[in-house]
Amino acid sequence: MTHALRRENTELRQINAALVVENLGYRRQLTEAAGRVEALLEKIPALDGDAEEEQKPENEDAR
Repeated sequence: MTHALRRENTELRQINAALVVENLGYRRQLTEAAGRVEALLEKIPALDGDAEEEQKPENEDAR
């Protein structure tokens, strides 16, 4: 019984180590993707405050 539990524990440790490596890879990919999104957002021109003010409601009740 003890031998079986030790073997299972070893297998679980190996699985856990593999999942840790996989998780680190996903974190790296997420960081890279976030960097690409930030770079794209920097290329988009900022909205002017005047453009928002020009969008007035069609009727008085919508204000």
